[in-house]
Amino acid sequence: KIISVPGYVPSYLEKDEPCVVCGDKATGYHYRCITCEGCKGFFRRTIQKNLHPSYSCKYDSCCIIDKITRNQCQLCRFKKCISVGMAMD
Repeated sequence: KIISVPGYVPSYLEKDEPCVVCGDKATGYHYRCITCEGCKGFFRRTIQKNLHPSYSCKYDSCCIIDKITRNQCQLCRFKKCISVGMAMD
């Protein structure tokens, strides 16, 4: 079992390796992908609370998700999490 330790950056990560969802600095493998703490938490909450059915997009699901815009569209952020391979198992 993998345990998350705040502030710990695993040795397998390259220096300043980016989150595959938003490009922020990754902190490790979370839910099968190299992600930052923000995207890890967003994905966990979305799945555990079954929030994704309530997400919607104002722009036809084509928002750019990066470090600056990641909090502007939950649907597009969740879709990007799935498209890069994040999974709960």
